Amino acid sequence: MWCRISNRQSVFGTFFVLGLIVLIPSLLAQQNKAAPDSALVAWSNIQQLVKDMETAVQSRNLHGIHDPTMKIRAPIKALKHHSSMLSGDKGQKMGAALKQLDSSVTDLHSAADDGNQADSEKALKTVESALDQLKAQDPEGAFKEVH
Repeated sequence: MWCRISNRQSVFGTFFVLGLIVLIPSLLAQQNKAAPDSALVAWSNIQQLVKDMETAVQSRNLHGIHDPTMKIRAPIKALKHHSSMLSGDKGQKMGAALKQLDSSVTDLHSAADDGNQADSEKALKTVESALDQLKAQDPEGAFKEVH
């Protein structure tokens, strides 16, 4: 009886391993295909969230700063990850621009939390400048090239 159970387990194990051998390459190909697309989605989200920040500051709704400054963290982190895969100088420059954007968003969040409209307007200009620096690195083009 033990031989039958052991034999069934080894047959099951063999099928399991063969199934993995067949599935893993297709899963990896799918993941690699999605990577540039997810970078482009992250880039689009960053641009929209900065617009949301601009609207909140310009309308003097400093409480409205909280959500976009928190939501922008994930797409910044995603682009940092994707930029580390870019070749040469491009990845480093994009990473530095993302770091600057992240830092300036933190400053804007703090100014809004303090309820200081003037400081929020100054911090927003820094966010916009950091976004311009990031745009100069052409994230859309860079991540399409990876594909």
